[in-house]
Amino acid sequence: MIAAKRIDFVALPVEDLARADEFYGQTLGLARNPSSGERWVEYETGNLTLALSMYGGGVALGVDDVDEARRTLEQAGVEFPHEVFDSGVCHVTGFKDPDGNSFMLHRRYAPLEPYDKPATEVERTDFVGINVTDRGRVAEFYGGLLGLERNQLSSDEWPEYTASNVGLVLSTPEQKGEDGFTPYLAVALRVPDVAASMERLRAGGVEPEFPEVYDSSVCHMAFFNDPDGNSLILHHRYAPYRDGTLP
Repeated sequence: MIAAKRIDFVALPVEDLARADEFYGQTLGLARNPSSGERWVEYETGNLTLALSMYGGGVALGVDDVDEARRTLEQAGVEFPHEVFDSGVCHVTGFKDPDGNSFMLHRRYAPLEPYDKPATEVERTDFVGINVTDRGRVAEFYGGLLGLERNQLSSDEWPEYTASNVGLVLSTPEQKGEDGFTPYLAVALRVPDVAASMERLRAGGVEPEFPEVYDSSVCHMAFFNDPDGNSLILHHRYAPYRDGTLP
């Protein structure tokens, strides 16, 4: 077990950084981190950083020692196609889960520049959805090997494995009504009113997957894609967990 501490960031692969920068900053209205670089632009959602990346995508797991965590995963049969990369501010190395979803081991060793996130319509990232073929089969990978804690209040149909700042929700194509399997991530952004936010996005040229807000019986959701095809969700849970709490 590597005991991942947190999700440091989710990298969203983009082809046109300027176009993506405008979408996340202007259309979605997220807070842009001023320390962003030329090929890597960061947006803050309060509890999670979304990184627009021309180097590929994936979930970055924060660990104390990238080399040690990599050795642990390699001993369990996880393959790493490249050596550990030193960016000048962090160490990072990539791997995939059993269904081909992309992950990274990450540790930033350079101090972060202080940055206060201004208030935006998006309150936080509620979860990152992971598309899998068999929820039971990958439970040991996420809960055992990666060391993420199972949220005992989450359902067996939508199991959630949490780091200190955000959870990963596993689901299959069948339960979402999708044809075939493709590994992908879906970032769920919390908003106070999904319908109002959806109409604002529609006015800006973003067409949701469904014309009306989807009501799951515990939450409201609207599904849409960014210009590069990355999956995003507007999300607001209105029903409490069985213990009476809200996430």
